[in-house]
Amino acid sequence: MQSGLLVLLLAGAWGCPDEEQPDEAAKEPKQDFTEIRLTDDADHFLYTYLLADGTFRTVERLEEVPEEAREQVIVIDTSLSPEDRLSSKIIYVADLTTRREDGTYPCRPVSRFKFERDLLRDPARSSDAMPPGCEKVTSPPDRVVLYVTSWCGVCKAAADFLRREDIPFVERDVEKDSQAQLELRCKALKTGTRLGGVPVLDIAGTLLVGFDRDDILRLARKLKAPAGPGSQRAPKPGSPPTRTP
Repeated sequence: MQSGLLVLLLAGAWGCPDEEQPDEAAKEPKQDFTEIRLTDDADHFLYTYLLADGTFRTVERLEEVPEEAREQVIVIDTSLSPEDRLSSKIIYVADLTTRREDGTYPCRPVSRFKFERDLLRDPARSSDAMPPGCEKVTSPPDRVVLYVTSWCGVCKAAADFLRREDIPFVERDVEKDSQAQLELRCKALKTGTRLGGVPVLDIAGTLLVGFDRDDILRLARKLKAPAGPGSQRAPKPGSPPTRTP
């Protein structure tokens, strides 16, 4: 079976670089996790590996993983519950190219977000294949979509700037929201935008990577008047309060 493509995130000028990430996102988790004992004859694992076209395939037996795809393989211990695996935060990554003397393969827990970001950051391993559901992803004509993470200080600065300039927007956290990840991935593929970090702003269908005040103001002129609730909007400093008739 295959899963959809993971999100591709990129850091551009004025974006949040790797060193600004908190320890839990930039490094391997430091908590005590269940140790994975992975051997050739283990029968309670699923193995997910990257195909040449950028999609992922999952198999039930270790020997089904192709030799060329064995360096980084996501393994799922089906004997554990998702809660025990902390699957919303971490994944286990195995190196099936190296077997230890005791017959086990190296397997370590890593931040789910870090792995997804770093794996697809390599252009040679990324793909232009459109994930399922991309045809339904559109850009709102009346507000900015601001893609962020909770740890990104530049993202907060971008949000503050949008409020000061009275530009309507909605925030989407690509680290916590898998739908936001897919949405951004689809938009990047449709527009041919190379990503690299956060923030990323979708302004009337144009993706802006990083925080550039002049570009935001220029692109925001394309926005239509907002219709309906759901966006954040704040009056400019010194403006009188808005009254509802």
